Amino acid sequence: MKHLFAILALVAAAHTALAQTRPVADMAKFENQLKTTAEKLKSIESDFTQVKHLDMFDEDVTSKGRFYYLKDNKISLDYSKPLSYLIVINGGRLKIVADGKKSVMQLNINKMMNEMQDMITACMVGDLSRMNNNYELTYQEDDRQYIVSITPRSKTVKEYVSAIEIRLSKADMSVDQLRMYENEADYTDYRFTNKRFNQITDESRFKID
Repeated sequence: MKHLFAILALVAAAHTALAQTRPVADMAKFENQLKTTAEKLKSIESDFTQVKHLDMFDEDVTSKGRFYYLKDNKISLDYSKPLSYLIVINGGRLKIVADGKKSVMQLNINKMMNEMQDMITACMVGDLSRMNNNYELTYQEDDRQYIVSITPRSKTVKEYVSAIEIRLSKADMSVDQLRMYENEADYTDYRFTNKRFNQITDESRFKID
């Protein structure tokens, strides 16, 4: 039995070592891969799982749906579980459909909301070229992913998002996971799976009227 525990301890230690992050060893390679991917990327379609963690509650709230992105600045989050809910961003406009009721908001007339929209779009598709001097970025990696931590410098933006962590797959430089912190304890986590690239031909799902 002691030998079994010793083996299990070694296996656990090995997994921990593999999961450890380190500073990105070759930033030039990383930036070149990211730029090349962004230039080729026209659209993304994937499943997503959203986990909302609020420190004041015992349980997280999990939602599922489909994510769609079409270059430039067109995003659709189509929630199917536990409730049907739709969010569409198209340029400077935002549409929300909940309980059969639709609301439309102009984002580009509000500087702060416009900046938030650009930031969220950039993070969801991994286009870090949109990140300007208003954000501080740090870069880490492990064996499978690049991990980019983003901290807004603007106090106004920090009232909504205090920090963001993006995990990019080394296999195709797409976003595997996006975590947005409202504060030190509360965050919203998105995980993207079953991704398909450059296959969206119908733009109707991004229509806002």
